[in-house]
Amino acid sequence: MANTNPFSLEGKIALVTGASYGIGFAIAKAMANAGATIVFNDIKQELVDKGVTAYKEEGIDAHGYVCDVTNEDAVNELVAAIEKEVGVILVNNAGIIKRIPMCEMTAAEFRQVIDVDLNAPFIVSKAVIPSMIKKGHGKIINICSMMSELGRETVSAYAAAKGGLKM
Repeated sequence: MANTNPFSLEGKIALVTGASYGIGFAIAKAMANAGATIVFNDIKQELVDKGVTAYKEEGIDAHGYVCDVTNEDAVNELVAAIEKEVGVILVNNAGIIKRIPMCEMTAAEFRQVIDVDLNAPFIVSKAVIPSMIKKGHGKIINICSMMSELGRETVSAYAAAKGGLKM
Protein backbone atom coordinates (compact mmCIF):
# COMPACT_ATOMS: atom_id res chain seq x y z
CA MET A 1 0.00 0.00 0.00
CA ALA A 2 1.44 3.36 -0.98
CA ASN A 3 2.00 6.05 1.60
CA THR A 4 -0.86 8.59 1.34
CA ASN A 5 0.68 11.00 3.87
CA PRO A 6 1.26 14.39 2.20
CA PHE A 7 4.67 14.46 3.93
CA SER A 8 6.26 11.63 2.01
CA LEU A 9 9.75 10.25 2.40
CA GLU A 10 9.11 7.37 -0.02
CA GLY A 11 12.37 6.20 -1.55
CA LYS A 12 14.47 8.22 0.91
CA ILE A 13 17.08 6.82 3.25
CA ALA A 14 17.35 8.39 6.71
CA LEU A 15 20.50 7.94 8.82
CA VAL A 16 19.51 8.80 12.39
CA THR A 17 22.40 8.72 14.83
CA GLY A 18 21.77 7.30 18.28
CA ALA A 19 18.33 6.02 17.33
CA SER A 20 18.15 2.76 19.28
CA TYR A 21 15.73 4.39 21.74
CA GLY A 22 14.45 7.74 22.96
CA ILE A 23 14.17 10.84 20.76
CA GLY A 24 16.15 9.27 17.91
CA PHE A 25 13.87 6.22 17.86
CA ALA A 26 10.78 8.45 17.77
CA ILE A 27 12.23 10.54 14.92
CA ALA A 28 13.19 7.43 12.94
CA LYS A 29 9.79 5.83 13.55
CA ALA A 30 8.03 8.95 12.25
CA MET A 31 10.31 9.02 9.20
CA ALA A 32 9.64 5.31 8.57
CA ASN A 33 5.90 5.96 8.84
CA ALA A 34 6.36 8.62 6.14
CA GLY A 35 8.01 6.00 3.93
CA ALA A 36 11.74 6.36 4.64
CA THR A 37 14.14 3.45 5.03
CA ILE A 38 15.84 3.78 8.41
CA VAL A 39 19.56 3.39 9.03
CA PHE A 40 20.71 4.01 12.61
CA ASN A 41 23.71 3.52 14.85
CA ASP A 42 24.57 3.22 18.48
CA ILE A 43 27.82 2.84 20.36
CA LYS A 44 27.23 -0.76 21.59
CA GLN A 45 26.04 -3.89 19.80
CA GLU A 46 23.54 -4.64 22.58
CA LEU A 47 21.89 -1.23 21.99
CA VAL A 48 21.79 -1.80 18.22
CA ASP A 49 20.23 -5.24 18.79
CA LYS A 50 17.60 -3.78 21.15
CA GLY A 51 16.91 -1.04 18.61
CA VAL A 52 16.46 -3.50 15.73
CA THR A 53 14.07 -5.53 17.90
CA ALA A 54 12.10 -2.40 18.87
CA TYR A 55 11.81 -1.35 15.22
CA LYS A 56 10.64 -4.85 14.23
CA GLU A 57 7.96 -4.67 16.94
CA GLU A 58 6.76 -1.49 15.19
CA GLY A 59 6.80 -3.22 11.79
CA ILE A 60 9.89 -1.28 10.65
CA ASP A 61 12.79 -2.99 8.89
CA ALA A 62 15.61 -0.78 10.19
CA HIS A 63 19.32 -1.28 9.49
CA GLY A 64 21.44 -0.92 12.64
CA TYR A 65 25.20 -0.44 12.90
CA VAL A 66 27.66 -0.14 15.77
CA CYS A 67 29.56 3.12 15.43
CA ASP A 68 31.09 5.68 17.79
CA VAL A 69 30.09 8.97 16.16
CA THR A 70 33.02 10.74 17.83
CA ASN A 71 35.51 8.55 15.94
CA GLU A 72 36.07 10.00 12.48
CA ASP A 73 37.60 6.81 11.05
CA ALA A 74 34.70 4.71 12.37
CA VAL A 75 32.14 7.15 10.92
CA ASN A 76 33.89 7.12 7.54
CA GLU A 77 33.85 3.30 7.60
CA LEU A 78 30.13 3.33 8.49
CA VAL A 79 29.30 5.73 5.68
CA ALA A 80 31.41 3.74 3.22
CA ALA A 81 29.58 0.55 4.27
CA ILE A 82 26.18 2.13 3.60
CA GLU A 83 27.16 4.69 0.95
CA LYS A 84 24.56 3.44 -1.49
CA GLU A 85 21.92 4.29 1.09
CA VAL A 86 23.29 7.40 2.80
CA GLY A 87 23.15 10.89 1.38
CA VAL A 88 19.54 11.96 1.38
CA ILE A 89 18.66 12.64 5.02
CA LEU A 90 20.94 12.72 8.09
CA VAL A 91 19.57 13.33 11.57
CA ASN A 92 22.34 14.17 14.04
CA ASN A 93 20.56 13.00 17.16
CA ALA A 94 23.19 11.12 19.21
CA GLY A 95 23.90 12.99 22.41
CA ILE A 96 24.73 12.78 26.08
CA ILE A 97 24.16 14.99 29.09
CA LYS A 98 26.00 15.05 32.40
CA ARG A 99 24.08 16.83 35.13
CA ILE A 100 27.05 18.02 37.15
CA PRO A 101 27.50 21.52 38.58
CA MET A 102 30.20 23.33 36.59
CA CYS A 103 32.49 23.76 39.58
CA GLU A 104 32.39 19.99 40.16
CA MET A 105 32.72 18.93 36.50
CA THR A 106 36.13 17.80 35.29
CA ALA A 107 37.55 19.02 32.00
CA ALA A 108 37.43 15.41 30.75
CA GLU A 109 33.68 15.21 31.50
CA PHE A 110 33.12 18.56 29.76
CA ARG A 111 35.11 17.41 26.71
CA GLN A 112 33.15 14.14 26.49
CA VAL A 113 29.84 16.02 26.23
CA ILE A 114 31.28 18.48 23.68
CA ASP A 115 32.74 15.57 21.70
CA VAL A 116 29.45 13.65 21.43
CA ASP A 117 27.04 16.60 21.19
CA LEU A 118 29.01 19.03 19.00
CA ASN A 119 32.02 17.38 17.38
CA ALA A 120 30.22 14.18 16.33
CA PRO A 121 27.59 16.03 14.23
CA PHE A 122 30.47 17.71 12.37
CA ILE A 123 32.19 14.35 11.82
CA VAL A 124 29.05 12.55 10.59
CA SER A 125 27.92 15.49 8.44
CA LYS A 126 31.37 15.72 6.85
CA ALA A 127 31.20 12.01 6.02
CA VAL A 128 27.82 12.18 4.24
CA ILE A 129 28.14 15.54 2.47
CA PRO A 130 30.26 14.25 -0.46
CA SER A 131 27.52 11.73 -1.34
CA MET A 132 24.88 14.46 -1.06
CA ILE A 133 26.87 16.72 -3.36
CA LYS A 134 27.35 13.90 -5.86
CA LYS A 135 23.61 13.12 -5.84
CA GLY A 136 22.70 16.81 -5.99
CA HIS A 137 20.45 16.70 -2.94
CA GLY A 138 20.27 15.86 0.73
CA LYS A 139 19.18 17.08 4.14
CA ILE A 140 20.95 17.38 7.48
CA ILE A 141 18.85 17.85 10.61
CA ASN A 142 20.63 18.67 13.88
CA ILE A 143 18.74 17.95 17.10
CA CYS A 144 19.28 20.75 19.59
CA SER A 145 17.56 21.60 22.85
CA MET A 146 16.02 24.46 24.78
CA MET A 147 19.38 24.38 26.54
CA SER A 148 20.92 25.78 23.34
CA GLU A 149 19.49 29.14 24.42
CA LEU A 150 19.09 28.71 28.14
CA GLY A 151 21.77 27.19 30.36
CA ARG A 152 21.63 25.91 33.91
CA GLU A 153 24.39 25.39 36.42
CA THR A 154 24.23 21.59 36.12
CA VAL A 155 24.30 21.39 32.30
CA SER A 156 27.03 23.84 31.26
CA ALA A 157 28.73 21.45 28.80
CA TYR A 158 25.41 20.35 27.27
CA ALA A 159 24.22 23.96 26.85
CA ALA A 160 27.55 24.95 25.28
CA ALA A 161 27.48 22.01 22.84
CA LYS A 162 23.83 22.45 21.85
CA GLY A 163 24.32 26.22 21.52
CA GLY A 164 27.27 25.59 19.21
CA LEU A 165 25.29 23.04 17.20
CA LYS A 166 22.38 25.44 16.83
CA MET A 167 24.64 28.17 15.50
